Amino acid sequence: MTDLPQGTIGTLLAQLKDLRQQIETAKTEIAPLEDDLAQVYLEFQAAVGGLRRQTARFQSEIDTLREQIDSFGQDLEDDASFGDDAFPAFDLSSDLNGEADPEAVEKDVLLEHLFQVLDPMTNEDDSELVATLQGLCQDPLVSLADVLQTLPWGAVWTQRGRQEALADQHRRLTGWAKALVQQLEVLQKRIEGLQHDPRQGLLQQFTKGPEVWQAFLAQYAEQQRDQNAELRAELENLRQEWTRMTEGSESKRLRST
Repeated sequence: MTDLPQGTIGTLLAQLKDLRQQIETAKTEIAPLEDDLAQVYLEFQAAVGGLRRQTARFQSEIDTLREQIDSFGQDLEDDASFGDDAFPAFDLSSDLNGEADPEAVEKDVLLEHLFQVLDPMTNEDDSELVATLQGLCQDPLVSLADVLQTLPWGAVWTQRGRQEALADQHRRLTGWAKALVQQLEVLQKRIEGLQHDPRQGLLQQFTKGPEVWQAFLAQYAEQQRDQNAELRAELENLRQEWTRMTEGSESKRLRST
């Protein structure tokens, strides 16, 4: 997405409305993608997860034994120095309070605008909307874009506050547009990530039909069993080698005493 051009209030409002629609479309696209990938991976794990965990366990033991064998007999240096370089440096001169979170400031501006445009004291719908948005704005985990997506299109978007100059309105709407653009970019990257997710290969097999899917799982399981047999044999050889090395070392120690 490119930066929004500076334009009139009407142009900004049209862009904001379009951004909101694009965000909703992206969210609608993400949900089924995530559901399909999660479902197919659950079925995959149910069929071959045990074999894959066995593979990981064998490989971990092999790596550990190889490291022990490679380092066996080497003198380990006891590096017990704790100099100035042993710990990370901290900048104690920095201000612990820091600057105000820009999003928190924008949320405050939004709340102030709500009270200038709506009438929560006498209008029940306005009161409910303000209460909802206040809760969202106070939650640091909720972004400004999420709050704006919750805000229905209407007076809060289109009307200027009672004490708001035209330039202030333009600045506020531009800030809202920036937040929505960033949100849309995040969602688009998320969609791209899901489209290139490693589980896509599983999903492609799954969508070919039950027979193809079951045949794929059976073939994968057979390959995994073959790999595990090879790893088990390698692990047994390493265990025997480690036993010979440790027993030989112990015999030498006893003869020298």
